[in-house]
Amino acid sequence: MKEIIAFFFDYFSPVYALSESVSNMALFVEERRRLILDQLKQDGRVSVKQLSDDMEVSAVTIRQDLRSLEEEGLLERTYGGAVQREVSSIVPELSFHVRMNMRRAQKDAIAVSAINMVRDGYSVALDCSSTAYALVPLLKKFKKLTIITNSLIIAQHFLDAPHITVLLPGGRLRRDSISIVGRPEGLPDINLNIGFFGARGISLIGEISDVDADEVLIKQAMMTRCVSSVILSDGSKWGQIAPYTFARFSQVARLITSDDAADDVVSGVRQLGIEVETVRFSKR
Repeated sequence: MKEIIAFFFDYFSPVYALSESVSNMALFVEERRRLILDQLKQDGRVSVKQLSDDMEVSAVTIRQDLRSLEEEGLLERTYGGAVQREVSSIVPELSFHVRMNMRRAQKDAIAVSAINMVRDGYSVALDCSSTAYALVPLLKKFKKLTIITNSLIIAQHFLDAPHITVLLPGGRLRRDSISIVGRPEGLPDINLNIGFFGARGISLIGEISDVDADEVLIKQAMMTRCVSSVILSDGSKWGQIAPYTFARFSQVARLITSDDAADDVVSGVRQLGIEVETVRFSKR
């Protein structure tokens, strides 16, 4: 009897493996792992059996996914599944003034490239990132613009530019980023030609992510008003995953980064058909 069972297992295993491969052609590794993270975020834990049943893949495949996600610091494996990592494992956010002075050469080079996408008379969204802040002196050179931003620092730096209209949302003050958050519905009802947004993480799994849930909501609300959304992020953010994904690659017109970004991640994003521009910066 054992010999018969072994024969059938050996005979049909390749057929089963091929069948599973075909049925999952549309569910790529990155997509499957993103779904795992989404369920983990919602429920706090996941089980190998449930994921295997839901995604119609083998338990071995799910365990490989969980192992890879654990190596990236996104979860902790347990017996039969995984749980969310402790909050203390998340790197704390640096204040705006600290971030403003970090990697200045990269941010300035990114801004010089990004400004070519702006035209006189445009309505432009800027989030509270230090990379978007690098655009301010370049934007002042235009004769007429409308700027919408949740950054109090950015708004303040347009005080000496009366030819530029600045619009701010309502909400509460977030001190770490010196920004207004909490009420995305309080954004002015205006159509925007283009928006520039920073990110704390860009990866093939987490896609475009940031560290604060309230900031993410404001970013997403501004993006929905933009004809084109552009991600500005220096090379250090590539290959990183922050807690909250605020945009998928398919939602943005372009990503502009410095040429010290991780080559494998940049190549992977380009293979998805997304435009990635890398700019050189002067090493000071």
